[in-house]
Amino acid sequence: MSGGGDLIFVISADYARRTGGWIYDHRLLQGLAARGWRIETATLPAGFPAPSPAARAQSAATFAAIADGALVLVDQLCLGVLPEVAAAEGDRLRLVMIVHHPLALEGYSAGASRTAFAQSERAALRHAAAVIATSTTTARVLHADYAVAADRIVVAVPGVDPRPLARGSGGSVVNLISVGAVVPRKNHGHLLAALAGLKHLPWRLTLVGNLARAPDHVARLRGMIASYGLSARVRLAGEVSDMRLQRLWLGADVFVSASRHEGYGMAIAEAFAHGVPVVATYAGAAGAWVGRRGAKIVRDGSVAALRTALLEVIGARARRGALRRDAVARRRTLPAWAATAAGVEGRLRQLFESRL
Repeated sequence: MSGGGDLIFVISADYARRTGGWIYDHRLLQGLAARGWRIETATLPAGFPAPSPAARAQSAATFAAIADGALVLVDQLCLGVLPEVAAAEGDRLRLVMIVHHPLALEGYSAGASRTAFAQSERAALRHAAAVIATSTTTARVLHADYAVAADRIVVAVPGVDPRPLARGSGGSVVNLISVGAVVPRKNHGHLLAALAGLKHLPWRLTLVGNLARAPDHVARLRGMIASYGLSARVRLAGEVSDMRLQRLWLGADVFVSASRHEGYGMAIAEAFAHGVPVVATYAGAAGAWVGRRGAKIVRDGSVAALRTALLEVIGARARRGALRRDAVARRRTLPAWAATAAGVEGRLRQLFESRL
């Protein structure tokens, strides 16, 4: 226990629960509180990452009401789209920004709007006293593409809790699970296209994650499922309770993902925690740390390459068994949430003590 300090955490009222970003923030705060930090929460209005003019004004007022010199931890989903607030408050407050991965890569929009996200976040980051990155890959991107000095970046990878070992389907049908919000970045359509060519194999897929954030995208996926004739095999479960998610993990044989980009890949770590082997695309930071042990990582972004990898794992019990043994062995090597908080605390303490 460090003795902690005073910290204000800023988040929007509608920050989506059960997402990797929310879980990371929540567990980081829990870890800091356990180390003696006194944490107060300031809540911004709903509407992020596209706040209305009224929400922007209310957010600016919330930051302005924070006492001079305060240490303020804020998620990128809020501050990354409020560069004017960061500029106005950066000299008065000690702003620490959590960056899971650049907002421009999330898939909220494309073209000019994507460029606008990048410009906004780059401008906001200029005024952060420190930046918490969830992987070394994200840290490199922030330094190279967002002009964040390396000495302002703290890498604190997500932790994972000990989990019970999955037992699998227990039958001839291979249970595939994919966990994550159903948004364009996760590229579920790519996965469906790959699996559509493997209908001769015995498998079923459960997609677990928020269905409300990108309704047009979800509608397209439902259309793909129907057109590929996969309605009896693919289930969009939506967000589920922790207990229900645990049951799905316990019955899983393989975790699958076709994501375009991951700031870390927390669902992959959860798969390993359950001893579940992985078939996934390289996807930025995920590919950088996952490696080959317990996983089949697809570097080629094509549907054909993903289908080949899935064929190898779904179609061969021996191959799947070897990957499972390696996934089980990885359970002992996964980082803990306490280490995440400890990694962040050193920088927070420097900033906290610098104001005394």
